[in-house]
Amino acid sequence: MPESKIPQGLREQREYVERLEDESFGWDLMIGDAFVRGMRDIGYKGTAFALAELVDNAIQASATHVDILFGFDGGKTKPKKIAVVDNGHGMDPKMVRASLIWGAGTRMSKSDGFGKYGYGLPSASVSQSLRVSVYSKTPGGDWHRCYLDIEEIKEGLWTKGNRIEMPGVEKLDPPDFVVDQLGKSDRWPLEHGTVVVWDELDQGRIDYRLRSALRGRLLTELGVIYRNYLNATPMRIDGVDVEPCDPLFLTEGFRYYDVDDDRAIELDPATVEVKDKETGQVIGRMRVRFARMPATFFRKPGAKETNKPNTKTDMNERLEIADANNGIIFLRAGRQIDVVRPPRNVLGGIANVDRFWSIEVDFDPSLDDLFWITTAKQQVTPDESIWDILRDKARVFEALGNMRTVYRKEAAKLSQEAESANEGRERASVEAVKEAKKFRTEKPPADTPKRREEADHNLEAETRRRADKAGVSPKAIKREVVAEREGIELSVETEDMPGAPFYRCVQEGGTRVLYLNVAHRFYTELYGDAGSTPRLRAGLEVLLWTLGNAEVDADPESDRRRFYERERASVWSATLADSLGVLRKISVVDDIPEAEAA
Repeated sequence: MPESKIPQGLREQREYVERLEDESFGWDLMIGDAFVRGMRDIGYKGTAFALAELVDNAIQASATHVDILFGFDGGKTKPKKIAVVDNGHGMDPKMVRASLIWGAGTRMSKSDGFGKYGYGLPSASVSQSLRVSVYSKTPGGDWHRCYLDIEEIKEGLWTKGNRIEMPGVEKLDPPDFVVDQLGKSDRWPLEHGTVVVWDELDQGRIDYRLRSALRGRLLTELGVIYRNYLNATPMRIDGVDVEPCDPLFLTEGFRYYDVDDDRAIELDPATVEVKDKETGQVIGRMRVRFARMPATFFRKPGAKETNKPNTKTDMNERLEIADANNGIIFLRAGRQIDVVRPPRNVLGGIANVDRFWSIEVDFDPSLDDLFWITTAKQQVTPDESIWDILRDKARVFEALGNMRTVYRKEAAKLSQEAESANEGRERASVEAVKEAKKFRTEKPPADTPKRREEADHNLEAETRRRADKAGVSPKAIKREVVAEREGIELSVETEDMPGAPFYRCVQEGGTRVLYLNVAHRFYTELYGDAGSTPRLRAGLEVLLWTLGNAEVDADPESDRRRFYERERASVWSATLADSLGVLRKISVVDDIPEAEAA
């Protein structure tokens, strides 16, 4: 093929291979400078997740305290350096140099602890900065330093033949900003430990440029990741102690546990064994925790009774934690790794209400091969067998479905109460039904003795139901019910009746009552869904008033009455429940911003 007709891509391939065969380049398994540049883009979720690699090393080195310090080049608002300081056992001089080499970890054959491949320190550091320096000291020894510099590598200053070789280690104390800040907190000198300094922060990669914003983000995210380690290894960021934060909000004393009087509700935990498929031997365990949040859990006290709180001003600090951990939380040996959305085929995807439940799975390191943890320890991909165990033995998805249902009941009841108390106005659906009466063409039903007998019987039945629930005398309850219904022509109320129709309409004394069954899918997945609105609920009530009035207006024991009763109980309710169950698994466009679900 003539040279002029060779495709550009093919010419580039041939030129590249010629460079590889040149004795100044070679056929090494990786291209040094390209590898380092690729490691910069390994894709950490944020600065906190990159720093977590260094905190892992500190805890592995038996540190009893970790400091994360900011350094500045003039001014005090925009950090230009970040240092991670620990008082662990430190490293020998040659290991200081090796710590910056990818794959030079000492835990390659071990499954306990955090690290394994020796990629964490250099990968995390170059993802956030252009230069990283490691200082370390063992008991009785001196401080030694080695560094990694992206720009020097790019300029070829470290290239020798076809290899990139880093400078040797040198005896050198940590930088002044580290010594000064540790001295102010009486933590200098250190008898042993390690200091990792990100010397030149890449301003396009760190989460925030401003000191206060960066500190706030790190305090929050590291408090969640290391919540189970902070008692043994306290951590401080820019002079502020990191508080452990349980995203299930179940641990007393942890951050945001008692921000107000609302409390997360703990369900029974589970511990399940994972066995080898061939030998049947137990190879590890998973510990599962469950938490359900009340419908007002994320609202500030003044907004707990409102129908639609302002998502910008009425929400408390818990909401940010819940949204960042919306899914099933996976921990490895107590250290949080990832939050995974449950498989759509077993749950139907994530719904707007799912910030109101939380599930945590803490697995043993011996199960690593079943979780496919990424090298950067940011992502977990559970094996299909793990999902089966969580479903069948830990009953995770059954618990999740129950928590969703309970929340929807609570939320719909809260909305209903708020709408009923809307400035003393009559309920919208009741107002609409009353106003529409003037358009009726048929005569209203006659007030017969049979109807009065039925109305009195229904009132007595409601009185007994309330009395049984409250454990008091029916006489006392009847006076309460009569007083409550006095002057009320139409009323909408709820009842919890598993297996019963999704609504019923009855005449109780002088009041006609539309009951909505909170145990039916109509209520939990349509009427009371987080995406429901006051207008939608009012419209659904008008629809049910239409059906309910037609049923009650029919003469007692007439064929027409029996038709409505039979269809409502045996046909409409069952068909609606089945259809809503299918609809839950179908993806539809949701115009309601998820934040409004709170």
